[in-house]
Amino acid sequence: MRVDEVCSQDPVHIPMSSTLQEAAIRMRDRHVGSLIVTESTAGGTRAVGMVTDRDIVLASTANGGNPCQTPVGDVMTRGMVAIQRQASIQDAMQMMLSHGVRRLGVLDGESLTGVLSVDDILGALALDWGMLSTLVYNEQEHERSGKQSPASLPDSL
Repeated sequence: MRVDEVCSQDPVHIPMSSTLQEAAIRMRDRHVGSLIVTESTAGGTRAVGMVTDRDIVLASTANGGNPCQTPVGDVMTRGMVAIQRQASIQDAMQMMLSHGVRRLGVLDGESLTGVLSVDDILGALALDWGMLSTLVYNEQEHERSGKQSPASLPDSL
């Protein structure tokens, strides 16, 4: 399985000057748990990091910050661990493990085109494991009933 088969496409962005409240509203409205933080430069807009729902909770509740006044740039994680969209899910999980992150930026060449989260991977693997368990269960039922499995080979080859 490849990263581009599982990742969220078109990541949601927010300027680093936006407040935590604006970030939380954007997350709620777009049903995401993280935002790509951007800044405007003379050459255009560029990604500078990521802010998560957990960052917002810790900054505005646990640390007593005011979400209406605290800029995203104050609590975001600078930089971003990224992976190419053609990479395998196994490579992505290894990268997450080695960098201690739960989300990766997904690149198509140099362009940020998506975000891959642990939840994305779990969802994809759950579908695969669900199909596998159904296969095993069906085969066991065939064996119990004494019927020959449709995939069985004939006795004489």
